[in-house]
Amino acid sequence: MRIAVATRHVHRAGGVETYLEQVIPALAARGHDLRVWFQFEPPAGAERFLPQGVPVHLIGDESALSQLAAWSPDLVFLHGLSDPSLEARLADVAPLAILLHAYHGTCISGTKTHMYPSPRACCRSLGPGCLLRYYPRRCGGWHPVSMFSQYAQQRRRQKLLDACAVVVTLSDHMRRECLAQGVDAARVVRLPLFAPQSPPPPASRVLASGHRRHLLFAGRMETLKGGQLLLDALDRLDGAVRRELRVTLAGDGRERERWMAQARRVAHADMDIRFVGWLSGPERIEFLRTVDLLVVPSIWPEPLGLIGLEAASAGVPAIAFDGGGIREWLIDGVTGRLVAGPPTSAGLATAIAEAVSAPETIDRWRHAAFDQARRLTLTAHANALDGVLRRAAGARDAHSATFSHAHA
Repeated sequence: MRIAVATRHVHRAGGVETYLEQVIPALAARGHDLRVWFQFEPPAGAERFLPQGVPVHLIGDESALSQLAAWSPDLVFLHGLSDPSLEARLADVAPLAILLHAYHGTCISGTKTHMYPSPRACCRSLGPGCLLRYYPRRCGGWHPVSMFSQYAQQRRRQKLLDACAVVVTLSDHMRRECLAQGVDAARVVRLPLFAPQSPPPPASRVLASGHRRHLLFAGRMETLKGGQLLLDALDRLDGAVRRELRVTLAGDGRERERWMAQARRVAHADMDIRFVGWLSGPERIEFLRTVDLLVVPSIWPEPLGLIGLEAASAGVPAIAFDGGGIREWLIDGVTGRLVAGPPTSAGLATAIAEAVSAPETIDRWRHAAFDQARRLTLTAHANALDGVLRRAAGARDAHSATFSHAHA
């Protein structure tokens, strides 16, 4: 089967790329012919995550779309583009299967978060009422033109969801989100979770800096990912706890410089805080062997939080705010700690302090996280995905008329 994978990036920029890095080789191993169409050229020096032999094409102009149509794929496997009209053009080429990594067509700003009076998840379905709440709840920026433009874009994406051959999710949380938008339940498929498989963790954790416990944040450095809350939580810890910690922030994004400045104010002389950029697959595996706790301080409802499963496969438990799909892989008190209530630095600081003061608890979480992760296999996920994509590809004739000119 010919599968055209459409995505924004071919370099590491977040969870979408982590997912595709695992799944594309698994689909190729099942005999599929895959090509990747992407929107944005990688920054200078950025590492591409795709395996050798997978053709890639920039999808920036009409010639690229003509090239895609000429290849005549059986299916377009969409992972969210920046332009909804371009997504609709792809739907003209072949049946469309979309994997919802984020709130695509379900929220004006795509964050599903009210920022005022404090960050809280929004449970509304997308509709005119969202415009009335946009400013009072600080759902996005202040410019009215941006508000109406974003609303129009997300409404088009909402319609596209209803026209897709299949909508795929990685969590029950996101499946419920689709159903709230009115998508037919028969076309919304939640795939089994998988954890990238790593070598078994060592019997005892390698301490990366003397006796210090090693905490890790890994992901896009954006406000909604909560790195600023983590740094504020570290500043709230008493000296005895602070002296036991080394903290690494891995990734990149618009907030990196701001977080680095905040870290310089927080670190003082008794805490080691480092920024290491994106780590390649082998680098992440080796690096995770030195980590005691993953911290997921997201203030938005994470659609899943794949980094938590990746860490668990290396025997690293997590502390995270209880939002979105997080609780589908983080079992409170078993594979880590769910921090209840609205996301606050005070709540996060309490959870970190309690965990660091009880190393036997961290060890118990570590073994439970690894045991859970090794049961969540890529093979089971890829088998289920293979079946879903094959069924969606069979919708070519039934959907050709529906998809035609969906961007008009």
